[in-house]
Amino acid sequence: MSGDEPLDDVRVSFNGFPSSWFDVLTCFNCSGTDEKGVPFTKEIHVPAGTVQPLWIGIWIPDDQPAGELEGTITVSSSNRGRRSTLVRLDVQEGRAINSGFDEPELQTRLFWLNSIAGRDPDFLIEPFEPVSVEGRSLSILGRRVELTESGLPADILSYFTPELTGFAEQPESILARPLALEVTTVGEQQTRGQPSGGQAEVFEHAPFDIQSESHGRARWTVESGSEHFSMTVEGALEYDGMLDYRISLVALVDVEVEEIALPISLVPDAAEYMLGLGHKGGKRPAEIDWSWNVENHQEGAWLGGVHKGLQYVLRDDEYVRPLNTNFYRNQPLVMPTSWFNEGRGGIRITEEPDGGAVTALNYSGPRTLSTGDTLQFNVRFLITPFKPIDTAAHFNTRFVHQYVPVDSVRAWGGTVVNIHHANEINPYINYPFFNLEQQAAYIDEAHEKGIKVKLYNTIRELTYKANELFALRSLGDEILNDGEGGGHSWMQEHLGSNYHSAWHAWRVDDAAMLNKGTSRWTNYYIEGVAWLAANQQIDGLYLDDIAFSRATVKRLVTVLHEHRDEVVIDLHSANQFNVRDGFINSAMLYMEHFPFISRLWFGEYFEYGLDEDYWLTEVSGLPFGLMGEMLQDGGHPYRGMLYGMTARKYGDVDPRPVWGMMAEFGIAESRMLGYWLENAPVRTDHPRVLATTYARSDAVLIALASWSATDEVVELSVDIEALGLGPDIRAWTPAVEGLQAKAEVDLSAVRVPAGQGLFVVVESTSGSQEGS
Repeated sequence: MSGDEPLDDVRVSFNGFPSSWFDVLTCFNCSGTDEKGVPFTKEIHVPAGTVQPLWIGIWIPDDQPAGELEGTITVSSSNRGRRSTLVRLDVQEGRAINSGFDEPELQTRLFWLNSIAGRDPDFLIEPFEPVSVEGRSLSILGRRVELTESGLPADILSYFTPELTGFAEQPESILARPLALEVTTVGEQQTRGQPSGGQAEVFEHAPFDIQSESHGRARWTVESGSEHFSMTVEGALEYDGMLDYRISLVALVDVEVEEIALPISLVPDAAEYMLGLGHKGGKRPAEIDWSWNVENHQEGAWLGGVHKGLQYVLRDDEYVRPLNTNFYRNQPLVMPTSWFNEGRGGIRITEEPDGGAVTALNYSGPRTLSTGDTLQFNVRFLITPFKPIDTAAHFNTRFVHQYVPVDSVRAWGGTVVNIHHANEINPYINYPFFNLEQQAAYIDEAHEKGIKVKLYNTIRELTYKANELFALRSLGDEILNDGEGGGHSWMQEHLGSNYHSAWHAWRVDDAAMLNKGTSRWTNYYIEGVAWLAANQQIDGLYLDDIAFSRATVKRLVTVLHEHRDEVVIDLHSANQFNVRDGFINSAMLYMEHFPFISRLWFGEYFEYGLDEDYWLTEVSGLPFGLMGEMLQDGGHPYRGMLYGMTARKYGDVDPRPVWGMMAEFGIAESRMLGYWLENAPVRTDHPRVLATTYARSDAVLIALASWSATDEVVELSVDIEALGLGPDIRAWTPAVEGLQAKAEVDLSAVRVPAGQGLFVVVESTSGSQEGS
């Protein structure tokens, strides 16, 4: 065939091979299984004068007898006929080790693109529990959801205590009133074309049952009808606290709609703080009036207190997770058609007087509907916190974030070492499959010496060293992002154009291009992590501003736990609240991943100079059941310890003096009692100097942090009885190199430097030894 005409609707078929093979013969360009586990086919059109490679996979069944066999592979097009090629294979007695996946240079791992690994619906990670159902009430770890006749929540309740380490016997409400989709049509009486008033649709709801699909998920469907509409509410609750709704509204007649809205009303102490809608984390403003704008990665909000809250986002079935970390504008938010309504939709948040409910009115505005028109008002909730914080595990886990000898990690007091990329045992970004013998030797030595090892490996960028690069390139923009090219000379010479240049690491001659956070590469990534856990014995992952979905991280933890008894996953983020990332808060962006994460590391460009409410909501992770660490400029040692945070051993940052002080006190065996507690056992008499207490049976460590611009002398009120101390006590500041010297302390007059803080130990003197 000449190349002066296009090829339309190209297809590949297989004939003559054994009948048992036809489920394992594939053209990766023509079809596959997407990241959601759904099979799909692709249309292939080859423009005139271009070449389209077709990558064929043949998976030889294990029971195939040895010997020669043959079949034909036929390539056809709708406009230029077909061509067939005879293929002869010599099947030998031996079998490839590990299905050949240990030799990726042979393209054996292309089958990973269609993997469904990690989709065990009954797998739950600790400490989560199965979803239990009783009538229209659903319970998960620390939370309960009660449904109305419409299938929407009547109430959402939290059992978490403000200490965040356990549960109360009686729950507290999050919602102030039940949820309902409110539909108002234009009144029949009109004057000069203007409606005289709206009419609220009254829906009647059919009975429904809740079905337990698996240990981790329950779902329900409710059919409802009104004068002008039929409505279907499909709901699901999963074990981590994800409450998902797909609401379809169908017009039964031609109708003028005045408004379709979903008011979400919360009790005041479940809406004290806020993230989202263009606001930095902190106290919720009294009023917010927000409208959709594709330049901003904003689609909802988190409203919450420390121990109970709710994130919600407004979506539809066309939702695609945007890119992040400087690349949002390359793949921005797709406006949800029904909520957006050509710019008429938005969110108004108001509070009722005298401490009444806080209501987020999610409205879509007026529109005209014809008979049969369908609107989709999807909303996904996350109920926070997700899990109790485990202070003992947190303080017994200390990260060294450097590729250094294992003995250095031990000597520095680290228990986990994160191996970034661009080094000898993980040279190329997001493809940790080179120098494997050296990598395994390092991991083995670390395990012998009690150190866990985690690798940098995520989705967003991919090294040009990847063995499968040209196969991925043949898939067009399915996996690799389109772009203007440029960057590393190899990519310019071999790829030419239509790629997006990203990270360069010159020391190891690495360069990367953008790939998509939701594509078949997700399946490859999951299989790759499983391979690393099984073969290299990695203990988890270091995730750096991830681009993938909640479903992906669920699969991640599933395959990791299949091969490793203990798994550590930490999430790092640079501050996303900037124009390049659409002014989204990192905690808002990644909240759907938090249930499956072990620790946060937030991060470059976070504004550690802002007030305590910003620290609580944007940085600490505490309202979501996580603890974290600091990065930017080494963090702030005193403010960080209000939330149990230190820095990591990273670069020139050295947290070892603080680690040593904490270890000497025995902080891992203490109870963390934060300044936010209504009955906090230690308080100061100055509003800009706050205290968090770490209590043991015979002593307490008090972390004081100041936001005052001047030195302050404060009085510490210490509830000796509540702390189990006394009656005689003494107080002193432990020595911390570079921060403070050892000295006796008068609790009635504690000097706290401007913008800094102090660590103070208070202990019972009867039968105790002097601290050092």
